Amino acid sequence: MTALIPCSARCCISWFRLLPRLNKCRFVSRWASLTALTFALIVPFQQCVSQDSDSGLGTRKLVERLRAATVRIETSTDLCSGVLVSSNGLILSVAHGVTATDRAVTVYLYDGRSFKGTVRFRNTELDVAAIQIAAGSQIRLPDPITLQGDTQGPSVHAPRPFVFACGFPARESSGQSPVLRMGRIEAQDRTAIRTSCVLTAGDSGGPLVNPAGQLIGLHRRIGLGRQVNVHIPVSVVLTAVARRVNLTELDGAALSSAQDNLTPSDQVLRELRARTAYFYSSGEVEPILTGTWLTASLVTTKLSELPTEIEMLTCGRSRNTAVGFSQVTVDRQLDLVFVKLHESTNVSNIPSVPPSGVSDSAALSIGGVVYGGPEASIGIVARTDHRETAVTPRLGVELLFQSGSIIVEKVNPLGAASDAELVPGDRLVKLAGTDLEDLDDVADVLSSYQPGDLVVFDVERDEQKHRRIGRLTFPADSLLQRENFLDGRAGELSRRRTGFSGVMQHDVNLSPSQMGGPLVNSQGQWVGVNIARRGRESVLAIPVGRFAVFLTSLTR
Repeated sequence: MTALIPCSARCCISWFRLLPRLNKCRFVSRWASLTALTFALIVPFQQCVSQDSDSGLGTRKLVERLRAATVRIETSTDLCSGVLVSSNGLILSVAHGVTATDRAVTVYLYDGRSFKGTVRFRNTELDVAAIQIAAGSQIRLPDPITLQGDTQGPSVHAPRPFVFACGFPARESSGQSPVLRMGRIEAQDRTAIRTSCVLTAGDSGGPLVNPAGQLIGLHRRIGLGRQVNVHIPVSVVLTAVARRVNLTELDGAALSSAQDNLTPSDQVLRELRARTAYFYSSGEVEPILTGTWLTASLVTTKLSELPTEIEMLTCGRSRNTAVGFSQVTVDRQLDLVFVKLHESTNVSNIPSVPPSGVSDSAALSIGGVVYGGPEASIGIVARTDHRETAVTPRLGVELLFQSGSIIVEKVNPLGAASDAELVPGDRLVKLAGTDLEDLDDVADVLSSYQPGDLVVFDVERDEQKHRRIGRLTFPADSLLQRENFLDGRAGELSRRRTGFSGVMQHDVNLSPSQMGGPLVNSQGQWVGVNIARRGRESVLAIPVGRFAVFLTSLTR
């Protein structure tokens, strides 16, 4: 049986109780290579709704209501989510997110406003709780979500219908906006709904809604796989609240059902084929990394994942057509590298890069449907113009300034210095190509790097010069940044996943090796480059408008 864990922050923390420095913890592949034939066979039997020029509009209206009604609940010991179900401030959540001793909580809305809340009741058997906030008559609360009727099952519309989820990841600070997810119902019975809407720590109690924007469940537990995410059905929620809440309080209004086409169109598939490049290592049949074509000879990809020995690499649309390349320039803040192919690869039909700002507002709207990866996996835009907080990286070495030189005194395990095979007594001359005069210079260089970045050490050892490369890591006490947070349920994450600004966030199911590849919207427009698998439920992407600026400077 697949192991499940509650998705509130406190319950996740209990898994790590024996690990150090966790009293403040807030929770917390391998590449599948497919050829052009794959695109021709992509899921032709997915449920298809009508397609028109307003594709995406219904979904965006739905998620606007969903985001506004989703709240974060902060207690003295835990973080969880909830959903506003009445205009007078009634919130539903899970009982395991609030303890028996919690009487007052703090409730954060999607726009950062906070209110004091009172726990009206907890039903531990059914795992449902109700919280009341008193915002005052002069303060307008968001429109509430209506509950789906008890007699109506969530699968009446189609087999494995699309559903939408929202919640507040516990790793993020209070005051940030909630994160959207989209998926399908995988299985259900009277006691549970299982979906592919990926949950993470802190989501417990958040809403699961159908295409009409009706509440069909509350988030409850996280499984090992992305397809194992368990929710409490609305029938169970109604049973829990029936004796304690007057159901006339639940005054949310349903929306018109979202009528967007969620099957990737031929235009989506063509754009993904045209934009996707692959990087190959000598002797390897499968690609090691994905890239995005900007012109017939210019490709961009994720800098921190590109091996430094680029003379051993080739790039192309397939192994047989791949050729050598050289590095043109990098953008370290965005973790991008631009490479130019050495010879013609007979690449044609590369769409032009849109001018900066063109169609950005429409293409990058929150709630917009997007596709990525060789299988045209579907997702939804959760945030735009997002800033992922920077983290000071760990060099993994103790340095001593002595007689005008910087000397390696001790090399710590699992750091960039040990990765670069430095040893005590080495004289550090340069770091990332920068001459070093004192220890402050080391700190200055590191300030422009993030955990996961590669850094070059120039050292002198036994009167000989050596150049070594190591990968910067997260600080030792930064447990939530490790790949194994959520007891391994986060899956494989990008090694560089922090310190980005002006990016968008979506939930397309992509692996770290697929970063650097293109992101396309439901109209088949290229809207960005995937740059980091940030968490179990999120991928970061650089908007297409940023590349017009790069291309202008590179083609002058």
